[in-house]
Amino acid sequence: MSEYRRDAGVALLCGVALIGYLGWSGAINALWSVPVAAIGVAVAVGVEALFVLDTPVGSLWERRGVRTGSAVALLVGAAGLAAVFGPSVVAAVCWGLVTYFVILAVTLRYR
Repeated sequence: MSEYRRDAGVALLCGVALIGYLGWSGAINALWSVPVAAIGVAVAVGVEALFVLDTPVGSLWERRGVRTGSAVALLVGAAGLAAVFGPSVVAAVCWGLVTYFVILAVTLRYR
């Protein structure tokens, strides 16, 4: 399996879980908040920049435990922050994942 498919599959599973949470909590409308979407996109672009710039993030990502731990941390962190700050946090993470998929699509298209 290619690394793109692996990473996209994990991101998709996380996204489904997060959207499921928003549906379960009755907060699916939080996805349509422009400030929430802007925060999610900005954070995702910042995280992706860590992979492009000369940082150790890219080599760390190749470790299986880091990938698995990151997915778990994303879900647990979003749920924990949602308990404190509300479901908008989860919606922002969803927008971050959408941004990841857009960046991935552009990367694969022009690779």
